[in-house]
Amino acid sequence: MKQFSLLLLVAALTAVPFTSSAQKGRKQVKDSLSLSCILLNAKDITPKKREDGMEELKLVLSSDTDTTVRAGMDAVISKVQRTQEGKWEVVYYHQDYWFWMSGISKVTVRPNQKVKAGDAIGINEPGEPVELLVYDFETPVDPKKYLKCGK
Repeated sequence: MKQFSLLLLVAALTAVPFTSSAQKGRKQVKDSLSLSCILLNAKDITPKKREDGMEELKLVLSSDTDTTVRAGMDAVISKVQRTQEGKWEVVYYHQDYWFWMSGISKVTVRPNQKVKAGDAIGINEPGEPVELLVYDFETPVDPKKYLKCGK
């Protein structure tokens, strides 16, 4: 019985550092999240506040010159669906981050497709808005904090 207890103790002690380094590694990945431009030459047309006065964590972009809607990072397409307004919504993920892009006129991706940052996921007419929502698992985060466009 003592031998079993000793093995259990050794297993527990070796598991602690492994768990802790895995968590540190995950934290480093999250801190380094960076989104490339989803539209070139875009302007931010995000409403400042919702009708109830609360700030919504989203980004709405529009470009008078660019018609290609791009993936913000290397990811896997999860869902492609038509909205009630007749536009398209594309959901994709990277690790625990989930991205919802809506307002797309024509999609160029399909579910389970892997995309790289900058790959086309859809096409819009010039000036049409694209909305981006970002979640850290289920928690909304501000996309503007992670967007790295040449401004």
